[in-house]
Amino acid sequence: MKTSKFAGAGAAAVGAATAAAVLLLGSAAAAAEPSVDSSAYVFRTDGLLSISPSPYAESRGGEHDRQSVADVTALPLHGKPGIGLSALVAEAEGHRAEATVAKVNLLDVLEAETFRTWCDGADGGSAGVDLVDASILGTPVQAPLEEERFDVSPLLRITLNQQDRDDDSITVTGFTLTLVPGQDRARDLTDKEQEVAPDLIGLVTGQLPDLQKTPLKTVDDLLRALSPKGDLLKITVGSTTCALEADEEHDEPAVKKHEPEPGEAPRPEVVQKNLPVTG
Repeated sequence: MKTSKFAGAGAAAVGAATAAAVLLLGSAAAAAEPSVDSSAYVFRTDGLLSISPSPYAESRGGEHDRQSVADVTALPLHGKPGIGLSALVAEAEGHRAEATVAKVNLLDVLEAETFRTWCDGADGGSAGVDLVDASILGTPVQAPLEEERFDVSPLLRITLNQQDRDDDSITVTGFTLTLVPGQDRARDLTDKEQEVAPDLIGLVTGQLPDLQKTPLKTVDDLLRALSPKGDLLKITVGSTTCALEADEEHDEPAVKKHEPEPGEAPRPEVVQKNLPVTG
């Protein structure tokens, strides 16, 4: 009787544990979300000035997602926004994504009427950027077919249409502006560097420097004005990532044909024929 009672209690405990496990596994399975097929964002900054990707859209399980922001303005310089973007839209659906923005003005370094970054995971994956009335430092630019980098100076680097690919996805970054601390801190700034240095400082610190109190003659002067630590600043306009679509064509697995043993009757084979259809 005691044994039977103990066994019954054990069975009840096992049953309860099993039920709990089923509930836990069931809730975990329900909570699991499909993997991200594609994603996009329009604008972000990293480093001394940090702004999270905005707006950001992602597609899971092929669902369509569209996020938008009317405008972004920041860091007024010379009576106008140092950063100004209008009609920001990030959109993702399935294995396709795009990030678009109108009326871009980024510290008078990048200006464009329209800037579009896109990717498509079909047919091995493709990506690129589209520009309308765009210029960099006042010089008109066309959308490059491949990555193009402008080393404006040892302090400032610009990249267009940067593409990164692996076996599963493709990512394209439309535009990046990177502030790079110079290695030769004692070097004199060039005339062009001295011209853009105040705007760079204004971007990082939020106000233009007083050049009488803060002379900017060397790389070291500029880095000290930016940050004693010399941290980097990176600004991104337009980034999309698309998972590559799986190839739907699969080779049929090889099936080894059975060879009958001596004296064994051969196995029957199914013969497929097309029969006429009568009405």
